[in-house]
Amino acid sequence: MSGQEALSIALRVFHPLRSEVITERVAVYGRVVHPVRNRVLDDGFLIFLKNPSSYTGEDMVELTLHGSPVVLDKVVRILISQGARMATRGEFTRRAFLNGKLDLLQAEAVIDLIDAQSEAAAREARARLDSSPACQIRELSDAIKNLLATVEAHLDFDEDGELGQPDLKADLQNIYARMKTIRQDSQQAVLFREGIRVCITGKPNVGKSTLFNALLRKDRAIVTPIPGTTRDPIEDRILLKGHTFALWDTAGIREPEGFIEDQGIRKTRESVDKADLIIAVLDAASGLDYMDYNILDICKSRRSVIVVNKIDLVPGSPHLDSFEMDATYPMVWVSAKTGQGVDGLERILANEAELMTQCGEGVADNIILSSRCLLSLDAAMSALQRAIQRCLEERQPKLDIVSYELRASLEPLEEITGEKVDEGILDRLFERFCVGK
Repeated sequence: MSGQEALSIALRVFHPLRSEVITERVAVYGRVVHPVRNRVLDDGFLIFLKNPSSYTGEDMVELTLHGSPVVLDKVVRILISQGARMATRGEFTRRAFLNGKLDLLQAEAVIDLIDAQSEAAAREARARLDSSPACQIRELSDAIKNLLATVEAHLDFDEDGELGQPDLKADLQNIYARMKTIRQDSQQAVLFREGIRVCITGKPNVGKSTLFNALLRKDRAIVTPIPGTTRDPIEDRILLKGHTFALWDTAGIREPEGFIEDQGIRKTRESVDKADLIIAVLDAASGLDYMDYNILDICKSRRSVIVVNKIDLVPGSPHLDSFEMDATYPMVWVSAKTGQGVDGLERILANEAELMTQCGEGVADNIILSSRCLLSLDAAMSALQRAIQRCLEERQPKLDIVSYELRASLEPLEEITGEKVDEGILDRLFERFCVGK
């Protein structure tokens, strides 16, 4: 429980076994007793955390009881009858933010740490929680405020233009460059939080769904000998050496034979465009044809892995002279049906993940923002870019318009740090939490 009356409410229910004075941060053993029926419900420990030295910055009480859901539910209902109430989603972290114990970026890091699906994601979230980027964002805000003060001073006190136009270009470009660096670092960190998006693509009936199931170690996609079985992309996740991969099994790329198949192929191309890594599957038994070459052309400008499947159908040592590949692409020969070579593909994927997230252990050295913050940063960069363009294209830019763009850039930066944020944004952020937290 958190709040001014947390201890008084708790002591109406919790009775120390000895006449102990409740001391901050000292576990006291006692019993939970029904306040009306005077019946013992459970025994356990009470710990009192006095403000402001608690997670929320308020008085807090923690009861540690036995794990019976029936007893715990009964105790919670009794505490509510004595004046407490159920916490809303993320309310403890929200109170910590409102009481200045955490900034908004750290509050987001809490839920990202809770939701982390891999060691890399947990490490990245922990880095943001321990070393919030709020200070660096405030430095950008302060730099814009300084420029804004210069511009507005000219507007207020230099009506006749005697002082000349302030030269803002270099300062604006420097701020924009710093924003761009933050965005690039944060975009890479998305791979930690959300996983590396991997699209398995190829022509129909090369074994994409069989490979998808082999990587998952379960039958997730329907596999038949009929080409075109997969219509909509199917997604699932795997964990390899601490990295999360979001795998997409997609429809085969070929000339569509009907509206439904056309839609499936369109969605495949969309998945390929969104992917961080492409697995292009080829058929060892049939060799390459024009459709394979079309798929390989798509891979040329993308990070890709070439998988030659169905080696169980090729007698002897798997080798096809017709497979002329760009040596820069990792290539592996597998039988998704028997599992042969799949472990080699997993090693290649793990290695690609290491290369793609090479900031790895040094992630704490970079300024990392969440997806919400990236949207705000994009808005700030757009406004700043318009101000830069005006200063570059006009010999004497209209300072009132420059002032407007600087304010438009400043506002989303203050939303990132939580200096100026409306209740709607807070509600959406803390809605991601479970009850309490």
